[in-house]
Amino acid sequence: MRFDDALPAGTVHIEYNPLTRSFCGFAVKSRWIGTATDMHVATVGADMETTPLNSVSGPGFYAIGPSRQQAWEDGGKNCVLFGARIADPQGKQYFHQSANPAVGFTRLCV
Repeated sequence: MRFDDALPAGTVHIEYNPLTRSFCGFAVKSRWIGTATDMHVATVGADMETTPLNSVSGPGFYAIGPSRQQAWEDGGKNCVLFGARIADPQGKQYFHQSANPAVGFTRLCV
């Protein structure tokens, strides 16, 4: 989403595997499909440390991912931080709707 544009650029998908206690994230475009634009998706732990495995960036025609991260436990729930962005062909960036602009991640616990 962008403040000046009500149409979303895509969707962030987060999957959780209870057997491995891990999360997987990817972003799929809903606009500019077939045009290579800058994309990013991340699923990170409580330390917010990014690695090539949990943070994926680059040009994408349709989607980007997967990013993978082990869950951390908080209050008996398994948690992850996630974030995503998609740029339009002119380079304007769209961030996932619940992103904290100062941090860039949203917390998810299951």
